[in-house]
Amino acid sequence: MAKKYDEHPLGKLSDEELDQILELYGSSYSAENKENVIRKTQAKKKEPVILAAFSKRKLLLIAVLLLIFFPVGSYLAVKFRALTVEKQDYQLTTKIDKATSQQPDTGHYRLVADYVPKYFTSYDSLQELSFYEDLPAETEEDLEAFTKARGITFTLYELNQKDTVIDGYVKDFKEIPLKESSAYMIEKLDDFGEAQETVFRKFFEKQNKFVEMTCFGDIPEKDTKKILEHLFLKNVTTEEEASLAIEYMTPDDKQERIAGISEGIEPLMLDINNKSELVQLNEPINTIDIYDAPVEEITVLKATLSDTIAPKTLSILNKRLKMGIYARVFGEKWDKKGKLLPIIATEYTLGDGRTTLSKKIRNVEINPKYLEVELAVKNITEETINYSPSIQVECLVKQGDYFTNLPTETELIHHVPSDPFENYRKLNTPAHSLPTGVGKIVGDTFEEEESSQSIAPGETATFTTSYLVAYEDYSSLFFNLNAVSPGNRYVQLTQ
Repeated sequence: MAKKYDEHPLGKLSDEELDQILELYGSSYSAENKENVIRKTQAKKKEPVILAAFSKRKLLLIAVLLLIFFPVGSYLAVKFRALTVEKQDYQLTTKIDKATSQQPDTGHYRLVADYVPKYFTSYDSLQELSFYEDLPAETEEDLEAFTKARGITFTLYELNQKDTVIDGYVKDFKEIPLKESSAYMIEKLDDFGEAQETVFRKFFEKQNKFVEMTCFGDIPEKDTKKILEHLFLKNVTTEEEASLAIEYMTPDDKQERIAGISEGIEPLMLDINNKSELVQLNEPINTIDIYDAPVEEITVLKATLSDTIAPKTLSILNKRLKMGIYARVFGEKWDKKGKLLPIIATEYTLGDGRTTLSKKIRNVEINPKYLEVELAVKNITEETINYSPSIQVECLVKQGDYFTNLPTETELIHHVPSDPFENYRKLNTPAHSLPTGVGKIVGDTFEEEESSQSIAPGETATFTTSYLVAYEDYSSLFFNLNAVSPGNRYVQLTQ
């Protein structure tokens, strides 16, 4: 027998039940605005919903109705003054309305912030405008305060010819009503769906520019609105007085630009003294400069892969850590004896920021390694050279007649929640080259120790380079000489 409801059944759901349905169908509603959902469903009272026995056919019909009520893909288009803002899934597209007769403004402008909140100090130069909160010197004890510090950076952009701005990884957006201009706020996500900094944009249609205001920390909305309201472009006489305006390019613009540049580049020459691109240990290989002139003869003498950092390098790293000038690239850690500790990485499919975010596949334990390489370098020029080994180490695979990086359909990520600035560290990247000296801090700057060595014509010098690597498999490590010298030349370090 049919059962009659006086209100829409969704109105009876608890917060938890409602959130489960909303999460399943990708709606932007949440428990925080449940009343909004209930208000919409209560409107169904005038047309009561009648449900009979829950046959498969009726269950299918209910599922279809839910898909209509809570669509999987989200699309929204809003008009803000001279802007049309469209959000499709995670991609936000802003189109700036202009009269067809209007030409791009070619005047010179200085970005001026007429209002600065009291808790901020303003830094203003032609290259950069920013607000920052004064804090004590960064120490371990001050780290929590440092990570919560508030700040704002301003970036001025020149609009592209399409008058279109495209963002990926956008969670939400809303208009910021201003008296004489168009502005909005964007809540951005990272690849993995975690909330990022908040971005505000203000458009100067007449000048063909817009400013992007990126906020860090807890800044009251009334302050951000007041900053935007008092942010303007001042006409100046010369280009030297003007703020730096970066040419804005959409993702498609960037791809076209890169493709256009690549078309004009001739293929780089291969090694002039070796028939094969691949060189083994103890086999010399010659490098050339951009004019095809020989420079050095490099021979890799020995490559050692270990679980433990060598004592000399360990001492340098520990001293740098104590000075606060060593950054753990992939979140690496070691014990007192230098033994590298395992890390847990997560494999993700790659999101595109338009319709998808990165998605977790599996967890895997990674055992980082210390790589030490000994090499001999002979000067084959007619002049004395200063040589400092700066050779990239990568995990490569051979495809046909050439070598390439490992496939990138997925990424291995190490999550480092203790790092407030960079929570996610990519693995399977070029090896992390380790310093050869401690260095010293002079005033507000850090001075690196000189690592180059003078080599006379015809003479040979030996060097030791060291790296930290984090891969699942270490059987295909290569010196990639192409990274710093023309030609496709690879020295196989491990097999």
